[in-house]
Amino acid sequence: MKRTLEYTLCRTRNNTPLVTLDSPLGNGQELEPDALRALAQALLDIATQAEQQDVGKHYHTSKGAVEFE
Repeated sequence: MKRTLEYTLCRTRNNTPLVTLDSPLGNGQELEPDALRALAQALLDIATQAEQQDVGKHYHTSKGAVEFE
């Protein structure tokens, strides 16, 4: 079963990268090891995107979604 991980790339008050996960994780969700690995990779990819964004003066948040099994 495919799952969707929705997120928002934003910044903190100190202009450092911040990610808001807009999808419920946990909360009784059952994941087999392969799905858990796919989720971990999706989170690592989102973390990389967050670090690569420009959080300067003219920053705008951006939303994204990743599907994983």
